[in-house]
Amino acid sequence: MELHILGIRHHGVGSAKNIVERLNALQPDILLVEGPPELDSVVQWVTHKELKPPVAVLAYNTEKPAQATFYPFAKFSPEWQAITYAHQKNVPVWMMDLPLAHTFGIEIKKQEAIEKERKRLEEEAKQEAQEEIISVEDTNPQNNVNGEELPSAETGEGPLTEYETEFARDPISYLAQVAGYDDGELWWEHNFEHKFVKNSSQDHFEGVMMTMDVLREHVPMHHSAERDDLREAYMRKQIRQAEKAGYTKCVVVCGAWHGPALKNYNEKSVITSDDKSLKGLPSTKVSCTWIPWTNTRLGMFSGYGAGIVSPGWYEHLWSHGQDKGIRWLTRVARMFRDKKMDISTAHVIEAYRLAEALAAMRDLSRPGLMELNEATQTVLCFGDSILLKLVEEELIVGKSTIGKVPKELPKLPIQSDFDELRKKCRLDITEANKDYELDLRKELDLNRSRFLHRLDVLDIKWGKKISISTKGTFKEGWRLRWQPEMEIELIEKGFWGNTILEACTKYLLDLATQTQSITQLAAYIQEAIPAELFSVIEKLLEKINELSTISSDILELMGAVSPLVDVSRYGNVRKTDLTAINQLVNGLLTRVCIGLPNACYGLDDETSNRMFEHIKKTDEAVRLLDNEELEQLWYKTLGVILDKNGINTIIIGCTCRLLFDGKIIDETETARRFGLALSPGTEPKDAAGWIEGFLKGSGTILLYDQTLWNLLYKWVFELEQDKFLELLPILRRTFSKFDPSERKQIGEKAKKGITTINTTTSGSNVELPENFNYERAEKSLETIKLLLGIA
Repeated sequence: MELHILGIRHHGVGSAKNIVERLNALQPDILLVEGPPELDSVVQWVTHKELKPPVAVLAYNTEKPAQATFYPFAKFSPEWQAITYAHQKNVPVWMMDLPLAHTFGIEIKKQEAIEKERKRLEEEAKQEAQEEIISVEDTNPQNNVNGEELPSAETGEGPLTEYETEFARDPISYLAQVAGYDDGELWWEHNFEHKFVKNSSQDHFEGVMMTMDVLREHVPMHHSAERDDLREAYMRKQIRQAEKAGYTKCVVVCGAWHGPALKNYNEKSVITSDDKSLKGLPSTKVSCTWIPWTNTRLGMFSGYGAGIVSPGWYEHLWSHGQDKGIRWLTRVARMFRDKKMDISTAHVIEAYRLAEALAAMRDLSRPGLMELNEATQTVLCFGDSILLKLVEEELIVGKSTIGKVPKELPKLPIQSDFDELRKKCRLDITEANKDYELDLRKELDLNRSRFLHRLDVLDIKWGKKISISTKGTFKEGWRLRWQPEMEIELIEKGFWGNTILEACTKYLLDLATQTQSITQLAAYIQEAIPAELFSVIEKLLEKINELSTISSDILELMGAVSPLVDVSRYGNVRKTDLTAINQLVNGLLTRVCIGLPNACYGLDDETSNRMFEHIKKTDEAVRLLDNEELEQLWYKTLGVILDKNGINTIIIGCTCRLLFDGKIIDETETARRFGLALSPGTEPKDAAGWIEGFLKGSGTILLYDQTLWNLLYKWVFELEQDKFLELLPILRRTFSKFDPSERKQIGEKAKKGITTINTTTSGSNVELPENFNYERAEKSLETIKLLLGIA
């Protein structure tokens, strides 16, 4: 069999052009392309009119979809052009790389071996710790056991030694270094990708093969040599299969590095070695499908491990290969003009002249992307690197470019349901951020919100909620940004059902069965209400009711109140019956009020701070609930805590502030308790804790209540120096939580010291200026009363 091996660079424009020319010249009767055989089931779609690159094959473990990889293709990918040629000429095309079934199987075995070794080393560490006292550093199983380096759970490898680091170098970089290049990719581009000459494809591929022959002979073993050996063994096996099938002219399109290893495919010793290495490899079931890809994601090193940083530039080279830079610079100028920037024809001419001069200085036949970028920044961007970033995003990468796949492409039922719902909601898949402001009173926006919330339940974070300038509950803000990995997450969730609704329901119910936390169950209800998963809500409520009747953990009960009250805000807009939830909230709050005073008894500072946060959130929930009976019960409970002995002063200060804010106790009573807390008979540490609880989160009261301000100022002023230094961290922590504007005003007020309180007119303790004219102020009171309607 006549064999022709064409070594290419993945996504290489020059490689793609030479592939097309060489295939037309050779006219093979079979074509073998680098890629796992699982792709054979989907490459038939390559010439479909609705499959528009950039696209990618998503290949995943059918049993564990989280184990997956991508095989991206662009219009200028050599493999894409080779497969297109084969379909257009009716030539059989086989994918010839090591099957993913084996690759995934090997990865699973490696992970199992790593976990087994890790457990062994951890067990040894525990045994040694029991026998003798050793340092924490020596016994930490994450770092070292008897000087042994633990393998990494992520990569399956330990740190590279200096010798191994040398192996990890890109082989091309050796030639680049000799030629004076810092970057091996740039050297390859200048010598093989940018120098396409018509009718010289044979010379091109002979040059590539010669280069790889030299590198494989003289360069140290590559860091992925073991895996490459398996892959090349399978490639040779596929060539032998083609020969056995009776084909007479075979063309192999593969990564340039593998080319030399395939020439001796028919040697007996090689056949024996290949059969031995491929025997008994672990395997798993793999499925494949096409998904849209983006230019930005073409830079991701996945699949056959090749990414590019300038897909927009490569696409330009593919479409306009003879352009020396004028057309490119014209596109840059047009983009700037669209952005309302003044760019003249003279700018383009000068930029091109500069790019040509730079190319000549670097001994290049024509300007490349580096020269054009430097000329663009100098002439068109006026030296501004920020404007060049815009060129990179819009043109060099082309971030707005996204591929398309045929509607009739075989998909999982959940994928089809996702597409149908997405189109019904008129939501476009784009890689760029796209913001939506939804009005839940409109049917379309309500459907969008429900759809996005259901995806959120499934942990598919296509949409992220953002704040919008409205206080009503009938509006939501979302920011959508699609990433190809979400296809994997969608396929993975297909285990739970064939539709988004079914998968959400079963997935959330499964999560609920795995937890005994009332707070977590309440959080699940908070997710289920906007997603309108009513059957799930009913089950969650039943479980919360069951757990709350036997739970004595007041913090757990309080943690559930806030999210349950929060979801009640959706009732009117989403037309949801919240009767059961409101009944549950009433029951939870009643239990909280009964048990809270005893739960607050004898707590240390750390636990008291946690209790403070729960009390504050529960107070906010009670206010939001707007139930007068429950409010009275709640404030009565806070009053019990306020007068109860043995409770940390942080909690007492907190309850005093909440009762004051709720107008349960007046200014006089608040000032009295403030004064008692700061009296000389109170331990300074307890006084500081009371202040922290009272002021936590807001210092506005100190700006307007002069009595409280004077009490606090006097207490701080009279502290002994050693006590002041001891309490300084607590005071600093308290005041650091205030808004910057509040801190500034308090600082200005502290400069003035004790404030004079004037109560001659209304009993108010508001601070007034020294030159305040009381007589003129009193004359205006009658008019103000008339305006306010209280005369």
